Amino acid sequence: MQGVFAEESCTFIRMWGSNTTANGIAADASDNIYVTDTGNNRILEYTSEGSLITFWDLRESEYRQAKVPYGIAVDSAQNVYITDRMNNTVIKFTYRGSEVWGSEGTGDGQFSHPTGIAVDSSGNVYVADTGNNRIQKFTPTGTYVMKWGSYGFTDGVFNAPTGIAVDSYGLVYVADTGNKRIQKFHPSGAFLAKWGTSGTGDGQILTPTGITVDSWGNVYVADLTSRIQKFTTLGEYMSTCNTGGNTNDVAVDSSGNIYALWQSDPLWKIGKYGTPSSIPPQTPKQSHTFSITEETRQTNIAATTTSQNSAIPAKSPTPITNFTTAPTTSPATIISPALTINSDYDAKIAAQGYQNGGEVRETDIQKMILDRISKFYRDVFGIEINFSA
Repeated sequence: MQGVFAEESCTFIRMWGSNTTANGIAADASDNIYVTDTGNNRILEYTSEGSLITFWDLRESEYRQAKVPYGIAVDSAQNVYITDRMNNTVIKFTYRGSEVWGSEGTGDGQFSHPTGIAVDSSGNVYVADTGNNRIQKFTPTGTYVMKWGSYGFTDGVFNAPTGIAVDSYGLVYVADTGNKRIQKFHPSGAFLAKWGTSGTGDGQILTPTGITVDSWGNVYVADLTSRIQKFTTLGEYMSTCNTGGNTNDVAVDSSGNIYALWQSDPLWKIGKYGTPSSIPPQTPKQSHTFSITEETRQTNIAATTTSQNSAIPAKSPTPITNFTTAPTTSPATIISPALTINSDYDAKIAAQGYQNGGEVRETDIQKMILDRISKFYRDVFGIEINFSA
């Protein structure tokens, strides 16, 4: 069982499983593997080599007799979260016990057949509320924060979203199952990008159900075929690792090994693939350097400076286009804020001019322009940018 993975074989390492159905898989910071054993109404915890550590029997009353445990996630403190698709709840397991929140409905904090679940680095919980075609966000204690999405086929809406993942920058990736695509969002719910077309070719997505992100920002997708596909954070296809059956979820450990959860009636199995060399060594955040020509500086100043005794009209400086390092291009469709200056920006320029006795200083203009560009790249691509004058 081999496939192409980062230009080398994704080597089959081992396999284990059970004779029921399972739907969710996750890895914790210690590389232990958690599975929602749906057929037996329990959660199983394994070592990365497949040895059983412990399990939770979800039929006990303290868990409201969970009926269909589905998605699973683990936070940095090793608290475990699952969705109960039938009871329309989320259950959180801590060292002190368990907490249950949610009920059936369409209101804030209610669910209709929730499936995927993910936790960000701050402990915020994101749930794929599949029946309501939306994503809901909660605090670590279950307090409702916000929601986004509705039924549809355009950007930012869903058709039965199932899988969900959050990267180290807090960006949210959703397996939009019915629309056969991946969508990417800002933590605020703002749409950023999408990729995928229906099919079984490289980069195509048949029925995406499982998704995860590794610590390097690579995105892994399971689409109910016998493979796991790997993409960059911008949606560029990288590679495929072949698995042994119809893979419905995926996890990746800290060394880059892949754990594919796949179903082969009446069995579910976990296949472990890959080697630590499958992922290159971690590198510092990308740094991009930009420069502004003297001509651009003078144009910006002329467009916004007026005499001391006259009102300062709102003007838009010439957009900066002379990048010394171009940002990476991507096949994904990206919706981004315009880099032209808006009315709020103009108001700040005018206010600064009044404070300086009617003169807009060159350094003020540069700082505001560069701050806006820096914020765009930080929010959309998760990279920090350094500027040189």
